[in-house]
Amino acid sequence: MKKVKCKTFTSTLTIGLYKGYTQEIIPISYVKEQIVKTQQIVLNQLNIVLSAKITLCEIICFGQEEPSVTIDFIQYPKFQYEEKTLKEAILLFTKKMQESLNQNRVVVVFGDETIMMENSNEIDPNIKI
Repeated sequence: MKKVKCKTFTSTLTIGLYKGYTQEIIPISYVKEQIVKTQQIVLNQLNIVLSAKITLCEIICFGQEEPSVTIDFIQYPKFQYEEKTLKEAILLFTKKMQESLNQNRVVVVFGDETIMMENSNEIDPNIKI
């Protein structure tokens, strides 16, 4: 049996499942469809293969309760890239997913930094602070 090792790299993107600041839910089937389309964009533009794991979760913040997904990425040993290159690919992926799912704000967490991407300063009207 062949073993392939690489330096550990992980990243997590969290995206809400309400379209904008409405109560309109984005179906998980649509999210999966967008993930596949966005993986293809990343492959076409950067020649990077991103393997993604999705997990259903919920964002809770002072009155906001939003069904969400986390999308986890790793340095997949079969397709190894420099960390800088992986981050670039994941940030492109994040931007495209944010657009396709009509999200004002998304957060991607890397091992050494957290990046929030937002279109405006507007916050969910359910958040009471």
